[in-house]
Amino acid sequence: MFAESEHGHSPHHGTGIRWLDMIVAVSVIFISVVSLVVSIEHGRTMGELVRENQKMVAGSTMPFLTYGGSKFDLVTSQPILKLILKNGGVGPARIDWFEVRYKGVPYSSHKALLHACCSAALPKDGVWPKGIFYSNVSGIMLPQRESIDFIDLTSDAGLDLLNALDDARDDIRVHACYCSVLEECWQTDFTRGSHPVRVTECHPPSANTLW
Repeated sequence: MFAESEHGHSPHHGTGIRWLDMIVAVSVIFISVVSLVVSIEHGRTMGELVRENQKMVAGSTMPFLTYGGSKFDLVTSQPILKLILKNGGVGPARIDWFEVRYKGVPYSSHKALLHACCSAALPKDGVWPKGIFYSNVSGIMLPQRESIDFIDLTSDAGLDLLNALDDARDDIRVHACYCSVLEECWQTDFTRGSHPVRVTECHPPSANTLW
């Protein structure tokens, strides 16, 4: 019979040469540290790329509302008066609320506004003039590069009324809060030289005053 071996099998952990084993151990630690540093830097780089990509996406979907007017119809060569809201941005604007004020007082309809600013130019018999059109703005989605005429007076409204509303424009102010498709929101009073202010969400001043 063969005698059982007194030597078991055990994992080999070193070369037996002390200085060489120390070099191997230090090398392993160094490689681990380098790998950790590379992983951290890679994570930071990826985080920065994600943030930059988010900025690019936000920039490519950002709406920008402007307010203006038009006094002449190039097609008919007739005097008109339009009060216009335009989205000059690169993404659609969800207009959560829009408010029109005359001398600081908000009005929710074109009739109320015209009675406040231009009653002397309205017919004395109480008959509402032709050629007056308006559009509600609050709650609409305005595509990029598109505009909406929230008040549109054609020549049928009469030159007196056109001139009266034009004279009143200095006292007409509009305010709005709108959001992008990414739920980034801005509030603006369209004051010349000012910029829309970022807000977390749009809170209407009063539902009864919205246009």
